[in-house]
Amino acid sequence: MPRGRRRLWAAARARHEAAGSCRLLAILYAGTSGFSYPTWKGVFYPKSLAGAKMLEFYSSRLNGVELNGSFYRMPPVTALEKWAAATPDRFRFCMKASRGLTYSAEGFDRVGLARLFAQRMAPLGERLGPILLQFPPVRQRNVALLDSLLEALGGRVACEFRHESWFHADTYDSIRRHAGAVVVTDEEKWPQAPLVEVGPFAYFRLRREYKDPALEPWIALLKSASASHEEVHVYFKHYPRAPHLALHVVSALA
Repeated sequence: MPRGRRRLWAAARARHEAAGSCRLLAILYAGTSGFSYPTWKGVFYPKSLAGAKMLEFYSSRLNGVELNGSFYRMPPVTALEKWAAATPDRFRFCMKASRGLTYSAEGFDRVGLARLFAQRMAPLGERLGPILLQFPPVRQRNVALLDSLLEALGGRVACEFRHESWFHADTYDSIRRHAGAVVVTDEEKWPQAPLVEVGPFAYFRLRREYKDPALEPWIALLKSASASHEEVHVYFKHYPRAPHLALHVVSALA
């Protein structure tokens, strides 16, 4: 286990133990990255379930989903309206912001695209969860850029950084001003952000093929986050067991 991760988990356990019997304050939103996977049939979905029924089935069991397709192209308004109509009031869609916002070359109108993206997501209404804003490993800390994007996107934004230079007080101050979150990602290729309380919600991306026992340290961290946030979002990579892992977390934090 990497030393940094051990420290993170040890701190989470210490905070949770110090809280004693305090109740969890947060609403937990747990799910997966995407929901429309034929390989999940017979594992999570019934074998005979039609693709058009997947979202209805998924949202009857889990209350959040992270959709990465919007990173590549904005979904049509009709699709957003259909998704909103097909899911319960308690359900949340966390949409990944367009890659042009952070992956584009200098001179690109990032602010204009951010405003357009926010407008396009409006049909989801109250079912819109935090927007996931991902910065690539080649883009080092640029707080002016971060500020401009958070301002243009409005609403709640979860910021995922793939270069360690972003893990800095100036970054956290910017996100705090916009009531956002620093995404804690468990992925071998990228540095793991610290759990920093900068806003009313926390956001986790767990990207490995976990066995249930391997989730226990993460469950401790999620409990710690739940004691100090209004919402906690956690999404697993789309392996066939991902829905099971999300349901395991829901059960552990119930």
